[in-house]
Amino acid sequence: MPGIKLTLPKDRELFAFVFARFIDGELTGIAEGQAMQYAPDLRAADFLARQIRDEIRHARLYKNLYAYVSPGSPAPEQSWLLRQITNPVSGRLWVEHCFLDKAVGERWVHYLMQMLIGHTQDTRIVKTLQAIARDEVTHIAFGETQVRARIAHSRFMATYLWGLYLRVDYALAAAYRLTRSVVSRRYSAEGAALLDQFFTEYRDKGLREVAQLLGVKPRRSVGRMLFSQLIYLVRWPFAGWWQNPVRAFRAS
Repeated sequence: MPGIKLTLPKDRELFAFVFARFIDGELTGIAEGQAMQYAPDLRAADFLARQIRDEIRHARLYKNLYAYVSPGSPAPEQSWLLRQITNPVSGRLWVEHCFLDKAVGERWVHYLMQMLIGHTQDTRIVKTLQAIARDEVTHIAFGETQVRARIAHSRFMATYLWGLYLRVDYALAAAYRLTRSVVSRRYSAEGAALLDQFFTEYRDKGLREVAQLLGVKPRRSVGRMLFSQLIYLVRWPFAGWWQNPVRAFRAS
């Protein structure tokens, strides 16, 4: 869809929604302070310390973009339905965290940023997203490096992580089905077309890239997803970190 361009004020509502969700995502980055306790070495801990600063800076940049596209109105909280579909998107073990938060979660953020950069006719928005995207690439690469090091010693871990990825994949598909009619009514034809592309073409792209990272076949399986999720939930009370500092950050 090379000819599609999002513009202001035509696509103001779409930009506002996306930037508000980007703010939510960046605020979860302060959880890296908890993840630092589980870093396998000082180099990894140092990377997380730098990422925390990146995430806070990104949140401020997105807040400025939100004010630019929707002046005078505060960014809305994430809806209950969206939280139920996408949480928990980050693991409570080191390898789960690096995989779900960085190799997967930030990959999807980067996909959306790439789409906006390529189809937005507004210099301020494009330049801001390009600056943030450079940081996201380094976060993804770090997560991939950590995951490769872990699965090199455990093929079961690769299979387990693939099942966790499928949860994200199916959640995105569910979100698309639930919101497609709303998107087509609420946003411009160009915005709706780009969101269609994001939830179809980029979903398949993510499936292929993550499968290549883990060295598994890019095949969807509800059974594999449920098996991995069962392990994840059974282990939930006994492994990982407990605190969720996002609410305290919002209130500060």
